[in-house]
Amino acid sequence: MSKMTIDEQMRCVYAALQRLKYNRSTVDIAEELGVSRFMVGRMVQRARDEGLVEIRPVMADPIDTELSHRLADRFDLSAAYAVPAPVGGTEQVRTALASVCARLLVDSIEEDDIVGMTPGRTIIEMCERLELLPMCDVVQLTGVASTDEGEILRAITAMTSAVRGKIHSLHAPMLATDAAAGRAIAAQPAVRRALARMDGLDRAIVTIGGWPDASLLAAQADQLGEVEQLVDRGVVAEVGTTLLDADGVTLPALEGRTIGISEQQLRATPSVTAVGGGPGKERAVLAVARSGLADVLVTDVPTARFLLEHA
Repeated sequence: MSKMTIDEQMRCVYAALQRLKYNRSTVDIAEELGVSRFMVGRMVQRARDEGLVEIRPVMADPIDTELSHRLADRFDLSAAYAVPAPVGGTEQVRTALASVCARLLVDSIEEDDIVGMTPGRTIIEMCERLELLPMCDVVQLTGVASTDEGEILRAITAMTSAVRGKIHSLHAPMLATDAAAGRAIAAQPAVRRALARMDGLDRAIVTIGGWPDASLLAAQADQLGEVEQLVDRGVVAEVGTTLLDADGVTLPALEGRTIGISEQQLRATPSVTAVGGGPGKERAVLAVARSGLADVLVTDVPTARFLLEHA
């Protein structure tokens, strides 16, 4: 392609701006410039090829749209959102993901929906960013994997403040010491009602735990002296109460001891959004993407690139 003169550059840029910015028809622009409409198309394309005009997304929530599309296509998801990672560590990534999740929930939720949420730190931040949602019920999908009473209260308070419907809370730990304790907790009337409510979810939003160092459930298992053997068995992630290996295959560990949504209930939910990212969660997010447990994925850009490189 020959070098363009200044006059040619100006004409091509003018045509591109009129077409792309002001949405004028090619016929209208052609009449003004005294050329054919096909020539207008070539002028617009040349302005783009030569870098004379720039097309870039301008969204309230920063999302790498091209990377998101590739991610959704590769893992057969209905949607994926690759969020640029801010400067900083895990907390900054969590805040960025929570902001996008809040917007997604507002855009997708419908009146009288039954929405399930795991009480992870990202979901807590998401709820704190929400304006009032339409009338809907919210079900807490797992017990809280924390011994910090303040964190437990914050999780329940955040969910309660975000909705105008009924809250089905799980006032329980996520992991019981043994199967007998798990049965006793699950038999409590309020817990039993919340667990049963998970059969009728319209949508769920769940956090991804990365084993062994980026998961509250793993930390709870570590307190019981069990995390090492679970990692040796291949656990790299949890979503809800389901443990996954690196290939996204469910591992039957901790059966009868976790309090929360089952794999069967999660797979039966029409729309499941999984959110996770940041240092230490790359393999876990990849496992969830491979598992088919979620149809929407929210992660950060470095983790999205990791998924595509290791797909």
